[in-house]
Amino acid sequence: MKKPVIVILTMLIEMGLLWAISILIKWNLMEFLFIGSLLLFAIPWLFLYFNNQNQNVYNASVRGMTGQDAGGVKLFRFRFSPIILGLVLFMVLSFCLTVFYYYEYFIELTLFIHVAKG
Repeated sequence: MKKPVIVILTMLIEMGLLWAISILIKWNLMEFLFIGSLLLFAIPWLFLYFNNQNQNVYNASVRGMTGQDAGGVKLFRFRFSPIILGLVLFMVLSFCLTVFYYYEYFIELTLFIHVAKG
């Protein structure tokens, strides 16, 4: 029961944050929604990735300098916590909304490409 609440709260907080940023930079929310959700997902992913990389570099340098085992090199495994799951679900939802919102432009683009080839 606790995890779905965290996922929904994460999505609501992300929506509020993106809405506030879109007002601040004077952009339409739909223009900023997918890219903003992608950036908000990339922040924790990159933090966890580089944290793991720095730990591996430290462990390798300790092993190289002293010969002692400092924990070895570990693979980066991205784990889906409720917060990360909320970020991913919001990113997928915002992608679907963006495609739906700009559907006419995608149709015009495919027609333009078809006419240009033929």
